[in-house]
Amino acid sequence: MQFNMENHVKLKLIASCAIISSTLLLAGCADMQAAIDNGSAVSTSDVQLEPTNPNKVKIYYGNQNIPKHAKIIGQVSADHHNVIAVPCSQTCIAKELKKQAASIGGTGVI
Repeated sequence: MQFNMENHVKLKLIASCAIISSTLLLAGCADMQAAIDNGSAVSTSDVQLEPTNPNKVKIYYGNQNIPKHAKIIGQVSADHHNVIAVPCSQTCIAKELKKQAASIGGTGVI
């Protein structure tokens, strides 16, 4: 009887650890994506610009509504997976592009 009870306790412990680990992993994905720099920015401007606020950077799709005074100051990129290979959402990618653009003084991403 003791042998079966030990196995039962071990199985419950393993199952509990698996559930807790899975829950933490899934709940932490959003935080993990935010904590990991999964993008880059390269300035192509002759003038070094001050960083801007990422929340004020706009994303322009194609040639839609791009301001006439817009000037290309660099290139930005964002990976679509984080370190643990969890796909990032479009919102996460857009947020990373804005962050990278802001880091080189950008106010928009085309």
